[in-house]
Amino acid sequence: MKKNYSILSIGLMTSMTAFSSHASLSSSALLAFDAGAPVYEPVYGDLIGIQGSYFSVDTNDDGAFSPYESIPLSPGTDGGLLVGQSQVATIPIGLVGSVESPFDAPWLFLGEYGAHQSNSPVNILSDDGNGNVLLDFSGWGVTWNVITNIDLGGDFTNFPAEDGTANLTCGLDCSLGDSFVLNYTAHVPLDNPSGFGGVNWKIHLEGTVSAVPVPAAAWLFGSGLIGLIGLSRRKPR
Repeated sequence: MKKNYSILSIGLMTSMTAFSSHASLSSSALLAFDAGAPVYEPVYGDLIGIQGSYFSVDTNDDGAFSPYESIPLSPGTDGGLLVGQSQVATIPIGLVGSVESPFDAPWLFLGEYGAHQSNSPVNILSDDGNGNVLLDFSGWGVTWNVITNIDLGGDFTNFPAEDGTANLTCGLDCSLGDSFVLNYTAHVPLDNPSGFGGVNWKIHLEGTVSAVPVPAAAWLFGSGLIGLIGLSRRKPR
């Protein structure tokens, strides 16, 4: 019987520590990005950039992203980007009704609310263990106004350099607690029915690699199991 208790204890401790022992980016990590904020020139008050995380839209089609074409981002209900999972958003017109915004908090663009989303899991494509990771953004998109999804997975046909891959760079090795910077740029496919076909879109994230919070029920189960093991050990024979 003691052997069975030992096996249970080892299994429980292994499951609880699995979240904190990674040699590189975990396939279930949370990329908790820092909220963005506009930066203004102190004398004349002109917008000169965005500090933290943001996205940009090349609205004038000049091939560049200016500060005036950039919008600060704040984390959504999930706290950031979940590696290995999809994060689909629902933003009703004018924010009337039920709102689901897991990746980023709703933002305003051209007077209407929107949010980014991943319609397929953002999986790790490669990781060199030295802080250079490629992530699959082929399912990336935006829900905005009455449009369910504006495809941002890349338009390889018309823009061969775009393959739906995001670049993640970390301070050390992308393990838990490491800092990261993520950059991703893509054109909306030319044949996209949203009316944004051919528009260039960029997202920039910076923050900390974190573990996905363990649900309270899981911790209660773990503490309960430990209690049962303790009671079993004290049970008179």
